Amino acid sequence: MGVFQSEEQRLLARAQRGDMVAFEALVRMHQQRVYAHAYRLLNNSAEAEDLCAETFLRAYQHLGSLRADPSIVHWLLRVANNLGVSALRKRTTRPMMELDDISDVPSAAATPEEDVVARSRREIVRECLQDLSPKERTAVLMFYLDERPLEEIARVLGCGLAGAKSRVHRARHRLRDLVMARWGEDLPLALGEESGGA
Repeated sequence: MGVFQSEEQRLLARAQRGDMVAFEALVRMHQQRVYAHAYRLLNNSAEAEDLCAETFLRAYQHLGSLRADPSIVHWLLRVANNLGVSALRKRTTRPMMELDDISDVPSAAATPEEDVVARSRREIVRECLQDLSPKERTAVLMFYLDERPLEEIARVLGCGLAGAKSRVHRARHRLRDLVMARWGEDLPLALGEESGGA
């Protein structure tokens, strides 16, 4: 592991020796990010909390094999994503997803008519996101809204870098097609092309 150890590596080593205070510190270190991922996927705070708790329970159960190289957060997000995908498959109806980065607060410079149009567009994007598969939705949300690197998306989705690029690319185009079919215009989000080409 080398001479230099990150705080996460030190906490993990202590937790693996049975130090529950160190494990609780690891949970606090990553809890917000795991919860945010779960909430974006499920759009339900109670379900996201349960999923977050289940993710950390699994981390505790697999404590001996966890590695903080580069970070255990990738393992945690993959577990949370898999649990979330399973939960979504069990649902008979899927509620609308909240997108924190697509604000419903009207722009001070916008006219009332422009605000109505902007809200309609945001609603259509939310609806179209629900029509994507859970893995497509994860890829779009992580890449465009969370601005996570493709390498991290690959780890979370359990695929290679080329697979992550392909999923982001396909999901973006599927989302664009769904929005165009409902709105009649191009995607109303500023989603640039994937870095590195997909």
